[in-house]
Formats: sequence, C-alpha cells, structure tokens
Amino acid sequence: MKIKNVLLVLLTVMSFSFITSCLSPESKSKKVITVKASDIVKKSIGVNGMTCVGCEVTLEGNISKIEGVVNVKASHTDKEAVIEFDSTKTDIVTITKVIKESGYKPYSK
Repeated sequence: MKIKNVLLVLLTVMSFSFITSCLSPESKSKKVITVKASDIVKKSIGVNGMTCVGCEVTLEGNISKIEGVVNVKASHTDKEAVIEFDSTKTDIVTITKVIKESGYKPYSK
C-alpha cells in the first residue's frame, strides 16, 4: 500500500510539472498594450514551410514578440499568417524578416 501511495504522489507531481511546462508563455502572462485604432493594420502574408500546428505555434510566438504586433494567427493548412499590428511601431518588412528567421518562406498573397 505504501509504495502504491508514493507512486500515486509521484505521478501526480510529474503530471502537474508536465502540464505547467507545456503552457505557452502567452497563457502564463499577457501584456497589455494601448494603440489607436487608426494605426492598426491587418495583413495576410503567405508562408511556405509550415507543416503542423507546432509550426503555427512557433511562428505565432516569434511574430508576437515584435513590438507593435497586436494579434497573429498562423495556419499551416492555409499557408498564411494574418497579423494585426500598430503601423507606428513595426512594418511588414520587419514581420517578413522574423518569418524568415523562424525558418519559413514568406510570400505576397
């Protein structure tokens, strides 16, 4: 019985550790930014090289680190990333550069 209880506790602790380590940084803390609606631009950029949801998460995480990016949604099935950003803080050239640095190939749609 004792061994069974110890194993149960270990399994519980390991499960909790695994779950918390898998949380994306976005789910651990959100940053709040204030922008003028008139400065927000929404662009769709074609992206070759994404093959799975993991690629989407990677690309979204890298693009969201750019100052001025408000929202980003990548889709490996649609081969695109839709980005909303503050045009006074960043631009499509910077975003395209980050896509390339992430290992993907951006193209105009």
